Amino acid sequence: MKDVLLTILLCLFAIEVPADSWDEGNFKPYNTDVVLEKTNLPILFINTRDEAGHTTAIHKDYQVAVRMKIINNADGVNYGDTVAHSGQTTDYEGWVGIKYRGSSSFYDSDKKPYGFRTLKTADVNGKKEKVKLLGLPEDNNWVLLAPYHDRSLIRDPLVYQLSRPYFEFTPKCKFCEIIVDGIYYGVYILCEKPSKGKNRLNFTAPGDSGDELTGDYMVEIDRDNEPHFVLKYKMYDHDICAKYHFPDYEEISSEQMAYIKQRFDELEDVLNSDGFADKENGYSKYIDVENFINYQLLTEFCQNPDGYRLSTYIYKRRDSVDPRFKITPWDYNMTFGNNIAAGDFLYEQWVYEKGQKAGLLGKLPVPFWWKRLTEDEAYWKRMKERWAELRTSTLSDQHVTEMMDSLVNEVTIGGACERNYQAWPIWDKEIPLAPTTATNYDEEIALMREWTKKQVAWIDEQLGFDPTGIISIQNLPFVKRNDNDDWYDLQGRKFASKPTARGIYIHQGKIAGNQF
Repeated sequence: MKDVLLTILLCLFAIEVPADSWDEGNFKPYNTDVVLEKTNLPILFINTRDEAGHTTAIHKDYQVAVRMKIINNADGVNYGDTVAHSGQTTDYEGWVGIKYRGSSSFYDSDKKPYGFRTLKTADVNGKKEKVKLLGLPEDNNWVLLAPYHDRSLIRDPLVYQLSRPYFEFTPKCKFCEIIVDGIYYGVYILCEKPSKGKNRLNFTAPGDSGDELTGDYMVEIDRDNEPHFVLKYKMYDHDICAKYHFPDYEEISSEQMAYIKQRFDELEDVLNSDGFADKENGYSKYIDVENFINYQLLTEFCQNPDGYRLSTYIYKRRDSVDPRFKITPWDYNMTFGNNIAAGDFLYEQWVYEKGQKAGLLGKLPVPFWWKRLTEDEAYWKRMKERWAELRTSTLSDQHVTEMMDSLVNEVTIGGACERNYQAWPIWDKEIPLAPTTATNYDEEIALMREWTKKQVAWIDEQLGFDPTGIISIQNLPFVKRNDNDDWYDLQGRKFASKPTARGIYIHQGKIAGNQF
């Protein structure tokens, strides 16, 4: 019965897929004459041609087998002409099963993102091969983000770098430049995704009874375009959907489906009750409060209009390990003022409040949980404390500026940004939901910096944080002693080697962390 239902669902979803979900020419750039001579970024080659020279069309609905090669020389200089520069270091070469991915990032963007699996052979249904790519931990499930709506090119990597110490898993990523069948396609971001791998969330498959039934699971609050269940409480008569990710719909049993749905029902019932803040039987029994606060502050810091309601990955482990829901970060291309939907999503407003107002976000509102949580004095108090901690560490003005500078330098120093906008000249092009204020890259970055400054100042005011009270790390006495390879935490405790625990540390006079 479940197989029949899946077939029906897939047919229904297929009806909604626009005719342009694939293209014989594989969605070439506007300008196909850009030449990549050399770059500081790795170069990723995709070859869709068979031995007869025929091009294989990449699709969104299913994977096709293509060849992939990644060049990444140790000296940081990579050459696009692999014939003239035949001695380059090959980071990876082999078969991959590739497809287009994304929703708005696909349909509203001419520069298409990809998902791919590394394969042992040319059979997309055959064995996958776990590999390290560009130093990222071994896995076989990868994405290539295609910054188009994000004209800064850096929004996703910036948020991931800033948030990495505070979550069990935050995607690691690398900039690269892509050439498809000899044509330059621009700057992409090779990225991990929230998934089950041992180097990612390392899930254990659930069983059908006892403690094994209680985990592990991961769902995504998102659209209704894939198999999902509906949360118990609607917002303005709109369903809120949770897609199955682990186990996926083809593998999850009816007992497991019933369990995870029931667990969400229990959470929502508690949040909707008068005793929702009870210390023993309230919401803290069901959610990792610190994790939810970290996610909420991250969402508000960068004003993610998709936050809470789209691309929101929530997971739960077995009760014997941890019975509480947690969230992992994903999808930040529309952040830092880069969205004109729902009244512009500018600074000086909470995303969780604006996203709950009728009509502003169409049929995809924010679940009621987030507003409800802030009604608990203890939760709000901890949010204020946590914001102060973040503002004196990874979200300090100094550290945010350093991260922005580093990422901007990475995409500009070797000409990658310039080439990208030669291939995709979009500064005068109207892109769905994107502001059209900037006329060049420097202006885009300047606007992003100014927006961030205003947004942070507003949150400081709302949460009672005085930035004038921040002590520069350069004035901390133990930093002045830090002229060797020692590490210090923010209390001044010294570590002879890099700490293994997640957290914020000072190393050689700069903010660092064990997973930056």
